[in-house]
Amino acid sequence: MSELRRRVLLGAAACLLPSLRPGRASAAEQLHIGAARGTIDFSIGDSRIFRTTGSFKDWQGTLRVDDSDVPRSTVAVKVNTNSIEMLDPQQTSMLKDPDFFDVAKFPELTYASRTVTRTGESTLKVEGEVTLRGITRPMALDVTVTDRKPGAAAGARYARFRASGTLKRSEFGMVKYVDVVGDMVDITIRTDAWR
Repeated sequence: MSELRRRVLLGAAACLLPSLRPGRASAAEQLHIGAARGTIDFSIGDSRIFRTTGSFKDWQGTLRVDDSDVPRSTVAVKVNTNSIEMLDPQQTSMLKDPDFFDVAKFPELTYASRTVTRTGESTLKVEGEVTLRGITRPMALDVTVTDRKPGAAAGARYARFRASGTLKRSEFGMVKYVDVVGDMVDITIRTDAWR
């Protein structure tokens, strides 16, 4: 093979490589979420009479959004458990104790996605794992994406996300008052995501 022909073939191969590679990393967006622009709220109780609500005031996370290959998208969130806040200061203090979040021993709650599936034009199902009090359990989130702005500048809002899911607090060793208040915890995350 002549040197000229070899160079032409190598050049042609180099031009084709980007389309042959998964090449999705370039299509993915690395986004930030957190308490500065969002909320994590929860409610506990099986009836309106005994329903208790609260929120976490200190949390942050990252999203890797890949429109060209949605299953490659990821979510990771870290929550400062000591930032829990209820309307009643006594309840706030109680939930920080060893019977509940045990914030002195377990200062962080984490969530990491395993799979992301598109369920509609603006909806996703995120299957992942939540780790709380040193215990890891599966948790699914139903996510809705609105106000998408792919051309947003760095630091500006890229999209708004709303996610909801449930977990059983007894699965994390928080069994006190389960028979009175209930076991199921509903979690709602509302946040802007930015570059």
